[in-house]
Amino acid sequence: MEQARIKAGYSNWIAAPARMLAIAVISIAALFGTGLFTEAQAQSSSTVVVRARGTAGGESISLRVDNAQVASWTLTTSYQNYTASTSLTGGITVAFTNDGGSRDVQVDYIVVNGETRQSENQSYNTGLYANGSCGGGSNSEWMHCNGAIGYGPVANSANSIVVRARGTAGTESLSLRVDNTNVATWTLTTSFQDFTASTTLTGAITVAFTNDASGRDAQVDYIVVNGQTRQAEAQSQNTGFYTNGSCGGGGFSEWLHCNGVIGFGNVNGGGTGPLPAFFVGNITTNGAVRSDFLQYWDQITPENEGKWASVEATRDVYNWSGLDRAYNYAMANNIPFKQHTFIWGNQSPGWINSLSAAEQAAEIEEWIRDYCARYPNTAMIDVVNEATPGHAPAAYAQNAFGSNWIIRSFQLARQYCPNAVLILNDYNVLSWDTDAFIRMATPAVNAGVVDALGAQGHGLEGQSLSSIQNKLNQVAALGLPIYISEYDVARTNDQEQLQIMQTQFPLFYNHPSVAGITLWGYVVGSTWVNGSGLIQSNGTHRPAMTWLMNYLGR
Repeated sequence: MEQARIKAGYSNWIAAPARMLAIAVISIAALFGTGLFTEAQAQSSSTVVVRARGTAGGESISLRVDNAQVASWTLTTSYQNYTASTSLTGGITVAFTNDGGSRDVQVDYIVVNGETRQSENQSYNTGLYANGSCGGGSNSEWMHCNGAIGYGPVANSANSIVVRARGTAGTESLSLRVDNTNVATWTLTTSFQDFTASTTLTGAITVAFTNDASGRDAQVDYIVVNGQTRQAEAQSQNTGFYTNGSCGGGGFSEWLHCNGVIGFGNVNGGGTGPLPAFFVGNITTNGAVRSDFLQYWDQITPENEGKWASVEATRDVYNWSGLDRAYNYAMANNIPFKQHTFIWGNQSPGWINSLSAAEQAAEIEEWIRDYCARYPNTAMIDVVNEATPGHAPAAYAQNAFGSNWIIRSFQLARQYCPNAVLILNDYNVLSWDTDAFIRMATPAVNAGVVDALGAQGHGLEGQSLSSIQNKLNQVAALGLPIYISEYDVARTNDQEQLQIMQTQFPLFYNHPSVAGITLWGYVVGSTWVNGSGLIQSNGTHRPAMTWLMNYLGR
């Protein structure tokens, strides 16, 4: 393997580059009213113990995994332990199903494969009665209304991780960590060797060089996680690479010249398929792909051609031509293709709104199924777009699936596009709607159905860098990779556009949670936002484009 690859030159997208933090999971302590406790993902041969009681006796609760019922019990007024075993995987829920009269349920905790999780430690609880209404509570043992407590994904079975590495001196110390917890430490030799560890931890994997000194360098060839190989030079996070006269901030290299880490994504890979390597991509131009696209960009998104109304304006009459052009271009040139978008309150076919809930649900599933059958190698999908209240949530999906419409949309996308990275995308995430986005996203994130978050980058010209960074860090705390999904700088003045680009782009490019950046158009006069074009139609660069290409080495 080569010693280093810079981001600009590396277009292989087979391995996960982003830091993916696992979300802590703990058990539930109480249900009032009919409710659900969304726990973590169970692994094969999982044992789940539910400790619960009812206030009246006769309350019925059900244990479910990924909405499939595993067991149901009738409670007494005293705490008892209820035990079930399942080989199912997915989100665990405990449901109170016969609320009425004086019936309430209190779940003290859940134990999954020996690990206890307390309800009062959970930050998401939509069944808690608070401030005169149901929903939106947290950190409580009680659910008074229909709702859910979210626990996030978890994998309790042992994970095998192999690290292939060597040192230049033969005395280098290397540590394997999962979510900053040390799993194993080895002393390297001057020849490549395979170092193996087993862990039940989930979350972000890093390999750390910890005893740098004169003559010592560590070279990590690759790691293998549960049989999946992840090349070091495909990873964007490398804080020990020596570049431009200093340590840190490098990426796409096997080498650790200084104390630092290489990040290899998370244990479970963020869904069934790996994340693409870090990219800086763009969209189609007026429905077509310009001949100069690959000169500048290494990822492609259809601007409008993938929206449901563009594909199926008339019920059961598909027009795939625009998607075919962009998808086939991506496949021919080995760059990741992102579908934009499945479920959105805008640019959806008008006929969907007049259907019954059952018909809407069937049509949504058909749309997702038929897309995935035609484009099986889609790398990423904006599954749900702009669902924050007040933005453009899809009323037809809410009508079809109820309050869990976002989760159900992601479940369908996972069912039919099992290898794609599934993204929850929205605007104003990095400006004034950050808290609202986090509240909206948390249930689906905690249900374990979302692989990554999309933060559109429109309208940031007037935001301070510190404000954007703080907002980005808030979103990163959800523990998933972030895609800057629709970035542009809307300034007709060349120098103003240049200055903003020089200030903002490095923040996104170097943030440890950002897994890729897609700019939203690049040709003057052919972008959604006026003034955001980066080149003239004849190919002449505006100053911001010249700077950006120099920054990326393209």
